Amino acid sequence: MLSRIPLRPRTVVALGLAGVVAVIIALGKLLGDPTPPATSSVQPTIAAPSAVDPHEGDDGLVQLDPTPSPMKADNGPQAISVATKFAQQWIKHDRSATAWLDSLRPHCTDALVAELDGVDPAGVPADRITGAARMEALADSFVEVVIPIDAGLLRLRLVASQSRWLVDGVDWERV
Repeated sequence: MLSRIPLRPRTVVALGLAGVVAVIIALGKLLGDPTPPATSSVQPTIAAPSAVDPHEGDDGLVQLDPTPSPMKADNGPQAISVATKFAQQWIKHDRSATAWLDSLRPHCTDALVAELDGVDPAGVPADRITGAARMEALADSFVEVVIPIDAGLLRLRLVASQSRWLVDGVDWERV
């Protein structure tokens, strides 16, 4: 003897959704394309390479140097010197915003001066330089100098402008 199972709302919804899915699948099979997609076991033919005149030279792929040498910027020590002077003034945040910006101005581009205008030097996250600066050459006239500070790493982007290096971007990262 079967006892009657009470249908709960979740059971009714689940059965209803299963019924809808079954109807959609049945309609898809009835109304769909009865022919399966054609598959071919024939491989396309590949044309043979044309003959090359041996006196014309090789017009094949360019052979790249497998071990490219890193770019070296000219006057690297000068870039490190400018970056270090900038960093020494940047960490002195115990003065007015105007005095702080004026001390940075000789070492940076006009664009960076405009970005730093109005910055509160109290927000500078460092108090001292903790290691030697190192330069990462990116191009002949664009380098990044990384200076260890007590808050992490100060990253200064420098550009060569009128035969001298100027800081054009400031970033720092915690380590």
